[in-house]
Amino acid sequence: MQVYNISFQIDPSLEFQWLEWMKNNFIPKVMASQNFKENKLYQIKVNADQAPTYTLQLYCDNIELWQAYQELQATDHLQEVQHTWGEKCYYFCTEMQIVN
Repeated sequence: MQVYNISFQIDPSLEFQWLEWMKNNFIPKVMASQNFKENKLYQIKVNADQAPTYTLQLYCDNIELWQAYQELQATDHLQEVQHTWGEKCYYFCTEMQIVN
């Protein structure tokens, strides 16, 4: 199983707006691609002086589904994050594979 992980750091003044946007807009759009069978959004515990940090993990059954998403939709979805939140939201993506 492949896991597409997107980590986000959010400006503290926009955290709750961003979280609602993720739940009501971004995640439903990504899941509508039908490349992923499940998602989980986690809040990462950080020091009080650090920006709120979250990670979205998207699970797909095989590398072909992940590659199709990367080729056809990932750029558009991530550009929407950039367009909506600009420098108030820093993100990076990683690909992981479940091994156990």
